[in-house]
Amino acid sequence: MIFENPYQKTEKQTDVTSFTIYFAKKSNLIPKPDLVRLQTVADFLNRNRNYEIHIDAHAVEGKNNEENIMISEKRSLEVERFLLIHFVEPNQIRRLFYGNTKSPNQTKEHEALNRRVEIQLHPMN
Repeated sequence: MIFENPYQKTEKQTDVTSFTIYFAKKSNLIPKPDLVRLQTVADFLNRNRNYEIHIDAHAVEGKNNEENIMISEKRSLEVERFLLIHFVEPNQIRRLFYGNTKSPNQTKEHEALNRRVEIQLHPMN
């Protein structure tokens, strides 16, 4: 089952330096269209070893905060695994997982938007 993000049209699709991946409820499977975007990121990082990726994962669908942390960690690990398989160096990857600590969870629409991983590319310091 592929989760369709109803708000995707508002997001700039051509930007490789910053984008968001949305997930199905309680899932850490990366949707197929986002695999293409991640491949572009992996290619960029392979050509630019002086850049790093920041992976910020969120979840709101758990029964408690511990479960949300676990779900968001699995999502960040899945993105990291994809990048490592595609030869990105481990020192180029920074992962954070927040669970529901940074997400307003007021409506079903908020829940859908908070099942996400935010990707950002930065020059290394």
